[in-house]
Amino acid sequence: MARLVLHIGMTKTGSTSIEATFDDSRDALVAHGIDYLDMGQNHSKLMTVVVKNSAKGLKGEITRILGVEKGDTDYDPELVLGTLRDRLAKPRANTVVISGQGLVKYNRKQCERVRDFVSPYFDEIRIVVYVRDPTTWASSRAQENMKRGHTLAELVAALHEDPENCAIMPEYRAGIEAYIEVFGRENVDIRVFDRKRMVKGDLMADFCAAIGAGPEVPGILKQSFSNKGASMEALLLIQAHYDVVEDRLRAAEGAPPRSAVPQTLANLIEAQDRYRHPSSNYPFRQAVRDIRGTKWALPKPVLDTIWAKSMADIEWLRGVTGDPGLFADAYPPAEAPAPAWNTETLQDVARALEEALGDVMQVEKRRSRLPGPARQAIRMLHKAKRAVGLG
Repeated sequence: MARLVLHIGMTKTGSTSIEATFDDSRDALVAHGIDYLDMGQNHSKLMTVVVKNSAKGLKGEITRILGVEKGDTDYDPELVLGTLRDRLAKPRANTVVISGQGLVKYNRKQCERVRDFVSPYFDEIRIVVYVRDPTTWASSRAQENMKRGHTLAELVAALHEDPENCAIMPEYRAGIEAYIEVFGRENVDIRVFDRKRMVKGDLMADFCAAIGAGPEVPGILKQSFSNKGASMEALLLIQAHYDVVEDRLRAAEGAPPRSAVPQTLANLIEAQDRYRHPSSNYPFRQAVRDIRGTKWALPKPVLDTIWAKSMADIEWLRGVTGDPGLFADAYPPAEAPAPAWNTETLQDVARALEEALGDVMQVEKRRSRLPGPARQAIRMLHKAKRAVGLG
């Protein structure tokens, strides 16, 4: 019986690590009855072609598979869909796994398009989605955005002014309900991203159980963990560097400094777009992202607001999972710790800066200072040489 498992995310629940691990372990998985679709590591953009019939922006490993030029930006959708149909019609194992955290954003019509596209090839279709409590999810999501130039002030302003489109507000119902309506609740496996609830307390073991893999499969995986979190100290350094760069660029444009611009959401977003573009400071982020220090968390008042604004979604999720206590142990959140700037952190900062700047240490060339009488004697000697034509 041919089975399809569609892993749809959500973000900040280990999706990238799952995809990287299964991508690296593809051949070993086939021997255990699992075919991780060989059309790239993350299938989000691939499935976007299915739901939008557009291949614009498709890139990465899939360009090698399709045999197209990497520089192209708009491929023929039928080229992509034809290759996908061929892979689905002739899987290398009974269970095919497709994974893309972007899939959790699909609406009902898009879910129907996915169903209609894959249904001819499979007897069973299962949806796997991980959910994470709002407080730790929001802190992790905020960290990711702050590394890319968004400020905490911008994220908090968006939370109050436009919560439906705020990057640090989780969306459980909007991301999952359409799948339940299209595929049926019995075919949607909602799992909690919490080690206390995972099989053997391990994400890979839990995901293998979710897709119906044998208990031996986690042991054959080449595990790859991605998106390591940055410490609070690293984030403060990254944000401070963005501030320095922004002020320098503002001055070059003759624009007012940050301190003179009202901190409205519109102004913060404009500054992010114009002065804090992620690529402009990538080397600095790379240099300091791994320094050790205090675990990052959003301030408690922000987490209180996120919890309150998420309550309707949480209650919906508790209803569909039949778990009235879901996420109860996540609230109230603890106060965010202050940065420690301990010895380890400072050593890591110094090491990161040294690696970023290169070898700046040079031996200082100093002349030894002779005693006064000796210096006077040398001057007299040079004067005498010049007098007799030897100087």
